[in-house]
Amino acid sequence: MSKQEVILCESLETSLGRAIELCPHDKLFVLTDEHTQRLCLPSLKESGLLKDAVEICIGAEDIHKTLETLASVWMALSTQGATRHSLLINLGGGMVTDLGGFAAATFKRGISYINIPTTLLAMVDASVGGKTGINFNGLKNEIGAFAPANSVLIETEFLRTLDTHNFFSGYAEMLKHGLISNTAHWAELLNFDSSSIDYAALKQLVGQSVQVKEDIVEQDPFEHGIRKALNLGHTVGHAFESMALAENRPVLHGYAVAWGIVCELYLSHLKAFASIRLPIRTLSSRCSTSIANVWEFNPSYIRYTA
Repeated sequence: MSKQEVILCESLETSLGRAIELCPHDKLFVLTDEHTQRLCLPSLKESGLLKDAVEICIGAEDIHKTLETLASVWMALSTQGATRHSLLINLGGGMVTDLGGFAAATFKRGISYINIPTTLLAMVDASVGGKTGINFNGLKNEIGAFAPANSVLIETEFLRTLDTHNFFSGYAEMLKHGLISNTAHWAELLNFDSSSIDYAALKQLVGQSVQVKEDIVEQDPFEHGIRKALNLGHTVGHAFESMALAENRPVLHGYAVAWGIVCELYLSHLKAFASIRLPIRTLSSRCSTSIANVWEFNPSYIRYTA
């Protein structure tokens, strides 16, 4: 799997112009969802870089990460004259980068694409590492491919308009990276004041978090070994998400992963220290105030959904 270029932007316009130049193309397409079409696309269009781009807009949120939505993107590419030499820009959160990446990976057996993540979750996780896909048959990410973007452009200024729930959803993935990296990074994440966000400091933390994932992916791009560490919290978390989708009450991915981390750490504790029974409420309470706020851990919900 080819190594993707991840850029922590000082100027999104400059970085995007360079990324487009590095992908010679006959036609340019930009994929958004209903939110990013309204909130993020206008500022990019002002630069003139997308003046000839064909716009494709899909429904927002995970309920639209489906085969039907994917087919609609394929159809738009086909009817608007895309070829194997075309370029797709995915502008949005994790759902857009996952589905758009898979559309690019499969249309004409693969076209070039660029990710511009607009949520914290997409910046530190979904848009980086080459995993693309859709939900299918009630299961999360059941169908997909390893197909890295040519470039991932991270513009943290988008985070200034992110609501609290989506901020914490992304921060949960950053905490996961802290748990599997080193104590210094973990401490920085725990000490970050999420009630009064310093966006310059957040930008640095985002860069560090992305680096954790990049280092692991470079060692094991197709998840045969160490890359499985990035799945911490996801086995249980995806079960929560699948059930929530089935009951038509979807939860944000980061929250499901955070609940999954608590459950998996608790099960790991039981397996490693079977003679010491640590109540799950105690495990949760030992987390710092900041991480407890992110996790919003509710043991009664876990018991109900398990």
